[in-house]
Amino acid sequence: MHQHYNNHLHKVKSNMDLLKKLVLAFFVSFAMLAAAPSAMAKPAGKVENQTQAEVEQSLTDTVDAAEAALAAMKDGTDEETVMQLLKKTKQTAKTIESSVVLADRDRALGKVAKARGAYKKGQHEKAEELMEQAVERFKKVKAKYHNF
Repeated sequence: MHQHYNNHLHKVKSNMDLLKKLVLAFFVSFAMLAAAPSAMAKPAGKVENQTQAEVEQSLTDTVDAAEAALAAMKDGTDEETVMQLLKKTKQTAKTIESSVVLADRDRALGKVAKARGAYKKGQHEKAEELMEQAVERFKKVKAKYHNF
């Protein structure tokens, strides 16, 4: 009987150890989740809590960058320069921090990505067409922000 009781105590103790480990693991993961949004989840180039003036400047810079990329495509500028301008357009657009225009910004960025892909494949006319659409979309994003 005594041996049976000791076995039972041993099982209870090992179950308690397991429970302690699980609880500790839960708290550690929960603490990491709590810290994540502020510390880890901020992509490069993002501006936290932009002022209205900063959002407007980002919108203007993005339209300018997109127009520069389009102009370079039309002028027959070398491929490397055009690719850099497309990249700059993408990076500049990502600094736009306004929930009002986020979805529209992402659609315009999609056009930039497609234009870049077409340009890389040597489909320059298609790339120009897509970039024209992207410029128009960025202008609409800017107008939408001003009208909000």
